[in-house]
Amino acid sequence: MGTHLQGGAAALIALFVAVLAVPAVSARSLAAIRERGALSLCAHANALPFSSRKGELRGFQLELAEALATQLGVRLSVEWVTTRFQFAAADCDIVLDSIAVPEAQAERRLRLSKPYQRSGVALAFRSETTGVGGFGDLSPRHRVAVQVGSLAAMLLDRRGVRLSSFAYEDEMLEAVARGEVDAAAVSPASAGYFNVTHAEAPLRVIHAYEREPALAWDVAVGLRRSDDALRAAVDAALDRLLADGTIRRIYARYGIEHRRPATPGAN
Repeated sequence: MGTHLQGGAAALIALFVAVLAVPAVSARSLAAIRERGALSLCAHANALPFSSRKGELRGFQLELAEALATQLGVRLSVEWVTTRFQFAAADCDIVLDSIAVPEAQAERRLRLSKPYQRSGVALAFRSETTGVGGFGDLSPRHRVAVQVGSLAAMLLDRRGVRLSSFAYEDEMLEAVARGEVDAAAVSPASAGYFNVTHAEAPLRVIHAYEREPALAWDVAVGLRRSDDALRAAVDAALDRLLADGTIRRIYARYGIEHRRPATPGAN
């Protein structure tokens, strides 16, 4: 790919946690958002397939946020950020792909919408690789690309799997394609987008996180300063976008499978 995912999905999550750790300010109500006519999104400026400030492809987070804004009857505005300091100063209402872990809500000062997608850490292989259906099938004979310090790296290290450490998920996927490693533990989004941009030789991707609770999660809209009315409106908008296939189609443009959340009605 021409664009590095800045530290991968883990880095995006770390940045979102950082901004939500700053002192809370007064809530922005649904009425206030409609009065100013805009819903603001915090998005990374250089992180396809998630988001991008340049190029024809905007990223699925921007497309989903725009669909949410339309449902609320307002336009979308974007706070472009690349560092945790920019996140801390950004004046945005929502962050997408927030991990829907109840225990994290209080420490992040974050309200969550109902989940809209199931995700986690997937495994990507070359198409000819057989005999591996999940993390449990990996052994010391396999060399697996992981991100430095990731949960997947710790889990596989404990199991004696040979690891190759990388900073970026696109580099990990390229290493699989070149045969330098047997597999890569990556986000389904990165793997799906890799296959879109490498259609001549796609990798085989399995949702291996479904058998590893520590590596699986639902994602939701993170609401930084919402009132109850805004959260209810976002939940209702997500219901409509799920029902009419909008979310599925947005993901599909980036090679990503939409998967039903484990707890579809959770808040």
